[in-house]
Amino acid sequence: MRRLLLLLLLLGLVATAHGQAQRALTLQQSIDLAQSSSPAAEIARLTFDQSFWGFRSFRAQYRPSLSISGNAPGLQRSFQNILTPNGTVDYVERNATFGQANLSINQPIPMTGGQVSLTSGLSRLNNVQGDDSFTQWSSSPLVISLFQPLRQFNQMKWTRRTEPLRFEVARRNYAEDFETIAIDITTRFFQVYIAQMNRDIATFNAAVNDTIFTLSQGRFEIGAIAENDLLQSELALLNAQSEQSSAEIAFQEALQDLKLALDLPYDTDLTIVPPTTVPPLVVNADDAVAKARRHRPAFARLDLDAVEAERDLAQAKRNSGLSANLVASYGLNQRSDAFDNVYNDPLNQQQFTINFSVPIFRWGFGRANVEQAIARQQQLERDASVQRKELDQEVYFEALQLQQLQQQVLIDAKADTVAARRFEVAKNRYIIGKIDITNLFDAQREKDGARRGYIQTLQRFWTAHFNLRRLTLYDFIRQVPLQPPLN
Repeated sequence: MRRLLLLLLLLGLVATAHGQAQRALTLQQSIDLAQSSSPAAEIARLTFDQSFWGFRSFRAQYRPSLSISGNAPGLQRSFQNILTPNGTVDYVERNATFGQANLSINQPIPMTGGQVSLTSGLSRLNNVQGDDSFTQWSSSPLVISLFQPLRQFNQMKWTRRTEPLRFEVARRNYAEDFETIAIDITTRFFQVYIAQMNRDIATFNAAVNDTIFTLSQGRFEIGAIAENDLLQSELALLNAQSEQSSAEIAFQEALQDLKLALDLPYDTDLTIVPPTTVPPLVVNADDAVAKARRHRPAFARLDLDAVEAERDLAQAKRNSGLSANLVASYGLNQRSDAFDNVYNDPLNQQQFTINFSVPIFRWGFGRANVEQAIARQQQLERDASVQRKELDQEVYFEALQLQQLQQQVLIDAKADTVAARRFEVAKNRYIIGKIDITNLFDAQREKDGARRGYIQTLQRFWTAHFNLRRLTLYDFIRQVPLQPPLN
């Protein structure tokens, strides 16, 4: 039985190791993995969650609310002065217990900034004063109340304009954060690809230079080449072996950096599958600018700033003059010594009052606040005008660069193929003694440079592609706007 369990355990470990060895990721798979489970994606989700629940809280404030309030039990013990029939003052001990409960429905009025309430309440007082004691009940079966500010700043009205814009900025930022993750993963992915390419080039060059050095030794022994050519080939071999060692370390470092960004275990045997082609993209620069204006969070942020500046100016104007509050209520109430009668034949109750405040002299305080708000609004308008032009220009040239890189990838891919073929021809010609070693090494350097240039152009294309997506929040391959991922 133990042998069977041990065998199953070993098979499981082998299967796990085999599964790890088969972990291969394309560029898009790496981006999808990072956007679903990486630390950066989790931070983006948590940041958006705060805005989401804040917006839900804002919306809840404008809906009817039901609440109950009161105190029970209540106790009061004290000495109270009373006026006796003969005109003297006497102090008697007063003991009282009391309780109160109110049920309220409150509804804000956003357009006016007021609030209407429906309230029902019941209270009880049990009083002992000297040798006398009594119990009294009081009820308010239904009272409707209105509180309405007059000529005051309406915070609710402006909040209804700013908060939806603020949430829209957060929603777009959320989508933009995920495109930023795509750019970061693209950079790390190609760093691995370039490091892997440099390692492969170094390994290939070391093998080729070893063959060339062996061949050069034979030719030197028969006097076919000079000692300088032999030393040059030996030095090239030593340099290639050194580059091979450095390239391996750089590759492992870049690979671990990618694993860290993908939140993969450090011992994951990861391989990458680099893209070999670029998608067919038709991007019009003017169309990209229009899409950025429609979807990019920076433009929504400018709209929010303009509304907030308008709000601050309205607040400064309202706070500099007359302000008043209207308080009115109408309802029913009753009192009784017995609970059974406290709701019988209720009587009307009314309240109406207007309180006001008028500033007379404040050393220009109100006017200064208004002028400050006007200046700030004008400054924001000027800044917004400049920023909109800069944002348009950034998107416009990014679209042009993406078009240019799409063509450059094809050119560099052709140059890579030609340089690789030229090196093969040069190597074969060197072997048969048709060219010298200097021409061979020139062909080798051009082959390596063309390969690196192609991969770097490929990286620049994909980085520009995802950067344009970030700037416009638009998918130019599927021709649809980008939506933030669902939690």
